Amino acid sequence: MRLFEVILIATLLAAAVAQMTKSAAHWSRPLTVFGVLVATWHVIHEGTHWQMFPVLAGLILLVAWQLITASRRASRYPAMRKPVAIGVALLSITTFGLLLIVPMFTLPKPTGTYPVGTRIIYLKDSSRMEDRAEKPGTSRELVVQLWYPADPSNNHLAAYETTSETILATSYRSVLWTNSREDAPVASQGGPFPVLLFNHGWAGRRTQDTFLTEDLASHGYVVASIDHTYNSSRVALPGDRIVEDINGGDALDTSLHSASEIIDTWNKELNKWVADEVFVLSTLQNENLDQKSPWYGRLETQRAGALGHSFGGAAAIQVCSVDARIQSAINMDGWTFGDLRQRAANQPTMFLYGLGSGAPPPDPATLGTAARAEAELDATDRNVVDTSLRQFGGYKVSISNTSHMDFTDHPLVSPWRRWTQPSHISPGRIETIVRAYALAFFDQTIRERKPTLLESGTSSPFREVKIEHWSPESKAASVETALKPTLFR
Repeated sequence: MRLFEVILIATLLAAAVAQMTKSAAHWSRPLTVFGVLVATWHVIHEGTHWQMFPVLAGLILLVAWQLITASRRASRYPAMRKPVAIGVALLSITTFGLLLIVPMFTLPKPTGTYPVGTRIIYLKDSSRMEDRAEKPGTSRELVVQLWYPADPSNNHLAAYETTSETILATSYRSVLWTNSREDAPVASQGGPFPVLLFNHGWAGRRTQDTFLTEDLASHGYVVASIDHTYNSSRVALPGDRIVEDINGGDALDTSLHSASEIIDTWNKELNKWVADEVFVLSTLQNENLDQKSPWYGRLETQRAGALGHSFGGAAAIQVCSVDARIQSAINMDGWTFGDLRQRAANQPTMFLYGLGSGAPPPDPATLGTAARAEAELDATDRNVVDTSLRQFGGYKVSISNTSHMDFTDHPLVSPWRRWTQPSHISPGRIETIVRAYALAFFDQTIRERKPTLLESGTSSPFREVKIEHWSPESKAASVETALKPTLFR
């Protein structure tokens, strides 16, 4: 909860109590006036949202009651004093409960030295036709959000999502402020800055890992996060056009499809995402060469990187095989598709995995159809990833007591996981770990630095982490700090 939301709820509860208590009734009016001032500040500066509607309704009820003269209240509505106070109290408590369940979460502060700027750009790839568009011959359209090192700015903080990208349930995110300044000027010192391409998960969206994209930008990277249209959950295109995810969860339902059918579906979509990545990187390369562009001379696109969560992680790895500008890639807790054999030996990869209970893989013969298909996908993924790491080298980082969505902002969005899975590590802890390894990996592979976090033979400073260093064509040198890894996610 934000400061003035807390103050408003507390003020109305105090006013309600005062109204029900004869000895303190005289405080009800000044508390109501104070509540109006707090609510005005909240609406103008913090931005209101649906979770606040009950307490604002309570304030309106309280104001209406106070506008009635004391003599008239005593003579005509004496029985209404306590019901009004109880109603105001219940409405305030309702808002408090809503903010516990669906909080106005706070993103962690970036750890780098640069202020962070962000801007949203619209791109059209005229060389590709959109096969899912209603109108034949429509070019592929993308919305991309850039987080980047910026000069200090007084520009307004950017919202977590724009209003047009939200629905009623998520509309509060359009007034949930991030750590980034809208359209802040690109940092004038320290460039050119390496470009990192970020891919959301299946039916995810470009802002789903803002905790990570902002942090990388604060350390001198330009992160281009792509909404992969018709798979992203909701994309706002020019002309007030809203494109929803039309792939649907059925395509990935292991109770309806075999492992091989799911892999076929994902490989078809993968090609489109990889083409999106190449197009975005080429567009930024052209901007870097355009003297009229704010990005002129500020971008390093020949030594770029890619990362993503879940299916987006597979897209990040796969783009290495088609674009030599990509120096390295991170797959965060995603199965890997495509052909890893096509990437070059000088394109190292990192695979970040979440581990649940640490139990050994179950016997496929004992599983039902859906669980068997998932186990098949897990086994296939282990073989593909280990073969690739053995051939080309890289890292496998396993984090205990985490689940698939812990690699996104999701643990911040709702506290439900903390209530139902108390054994999981805290959101702040997983964010710190993911940020540390992502930054160290790109610093090593793109900037040719030597972060101690990735030194071979060095144990992880995080007790939840097991890291495996793989050298090309050699056995993995494993440094274990806690649990033996499994790949069930």
